[in-house]
Amino acid sequence: MGLSRVMLIAGTIVALIGVMEAAPSEPPEWSAALKRAKAEGKFVLAHFSDPECLTCQRYNAEALDNPKWASLLKRFVVVRLPMPQSTPLLRRFLPKWRDVLPVLVITDAQGKVQEFVIGHLPAETFAAYLQAFLRGERTDTIERQLRQRPNDLATLYRAAVWFLERGDGERGLPLAQKVLERDPDNRKGYRAAILLHRGLFYATHRVRQAHLALDDFRTIVTQFPKSPVAEEARFYLAVTHLALGQDSEARRWLTEVAKVSQSATLRAQAEKLLRFLDKEPPANLRRGEEP
Repeated sequence: MGLSRVMLIAGTIVALIGVMEAAPSEPPEWSAALKRAKAEGKFVLAHFSDPECLTCQRYNAEALDNPKWASLLKRFVVVRLPMPQSTPLLRRFLPKWRDVLPVLVITDAQGKVQEFVIGHLPAETFAAYLQAFLRGERTDTIERQLRQRPNDLATLYRAAVWFLERGDGERGLPLAQKVLERDPDNRKGYRAAILLHRGLFYATHRVRQAHLALDDFRTIVTQFPKSPVAEEARFYLAVTHLALGQDSEARRWLTEVAKVSQSATLRAQAEKLLRFLDKEPPANLRRGEEP
């Protein structure tokens, strides 16, 4: 599946012409996971991904296959569900899902959805998310903390990320704005981080506002180049330009990622996309437009 069929936004595959529907039967991996969860008294952690999805590949390399998180993941029954074959199951879990990958869904042993995350989740955030879930924290916990500490910056940031990761812009975007207002110079380390999360929200959940994602990623790279999220922002700036058909800017940023990134995964993905640009026609021809 090339970029003639998909749109690469922030490392996430967003289908332009719809996801190929699979047979309505449940994937055998899912049935086996439920059976095991019932026997072991665990929750199920389902990872829906596509081999063409860059962020899906990163989840595998940096989270699901990372020995650092092995003991944490053993507290769940982890099942990897291939897409598009598992589309009917995912739509049953999340009827409003909009073809964005990867998706993490946590269910009980009966298959009832407890929590989910759509799109990008850095490895450390992934681990913190699972740990919070095991402590019993859910959306109502976040809402209660907000009521108790409505002006606390850390609480606002955590809540903003919580809702943005779930595609809930109605609640997440106003909270993100409050974080930005309370840390205008990134002195407390929240401004750059929330800009990354907001940019990823626009890129994955509000595709028609992808230009806003570019603004957020560019702000991080230019104003806070030494922040912990700058490498991520540089990569997602590149792939968002690529998704929008802005090949020259995409090439510029991908080249920089390939040269300077400290992450072997990001370098490899940047090099892969540069090879794509080398062998594919210009963006207007990829879209079927006249030159």
